[in-house]
Amino acid sequence: MQFLYILPVFVRYAIILLLAGVSFAFAAESADSVSDIPLPKQSAYTGKGFTVGIGMGVFDASEKCDCVGIWQGQADYFYTPWFSGGVEVRFFGGEMDSRTSILYQRYRLFGKFHLAFSRFSMYLSPLVGLETTDISELREQWENRSGTVDDGESTQNGSAGDSLTNCNKMFSLEGFSAGLEFGMGYAFPKYLGVFGSVHYEHNFSHSQLLTLTPGLGFNLRSVWDWAKRNNYALWITVEGGFQRYFNRGVSDWNKMLILGFVLGI
Repeated sequence: MQFLYILPVFVRYAIILLLAGVSFAFAAESADSVSDIPLPKQSAYTGKGFTVGIGMGVFDASEKCDCVGIWQGQADYFYTPWFSGGVEVRFFGGEMDSRTSILYQRYRLFGKFHLAFSRFSMYLSPLVGLETTDISELREQWENRSGTVDDGESTQNGSAGDSLTNCNKMFSLEGFSAGLEFGMGYAFPKYLGVFGSVHYEHNFSHSQLLTLTPGLGFNLRSVWDWAKRNNYALWITVEGGFQRYFNRGVSDWNKMLILGFVLGI
């Protein structure tokens, strides 16, 4: 499967994030009394220190497209209990259909304004980002979408090339984006937590993106005394996602499922 080709790139990012977390973990003060609430995109509310997270899974752009792999990572630093900021990276890779393979990259800088209670947290996050698509064939097909496809059939007026074009539209954003995300999380007294977010983003290639993200987390600190003393957060998460593009003539909702790991130090 060609989406495995991207794995070494993601592994490098994951190692950097995890080493950064582990380097601080042994110096952390006792974390017994710190808030520990899971949040979307492999993150958590702790009110202090760093959180780093990694995740991988599958992304289903459309019923007319094949599933591709998705890998993501984030690092977030709490400047105060009510404000944090960091960076997020996300990679998509694989065979979209019989003609096209994809390597799509998204980079985000964000700030988060938090409101937290003992087990519940919510945040509002402005963000800016950059998209890049490393595939010349996809760009050429998108730019020439009013022309002809390889087999000579016309794509004008919604004819033969629609299936391929709709797949490509999911990954044809280029350049800069700006957006806003609202999210929240709740930690049950032991073991489990739930979280979710609503994310809106405008790309300057004249497209809007709406993403809904629910998820469930298992708290490793609740069953590991060493982690409870030395880490602010340690979660295994399962995260879903429902994503919709606007102003591109695509009515499909994308779907994703990601298994992740969160470390707070």
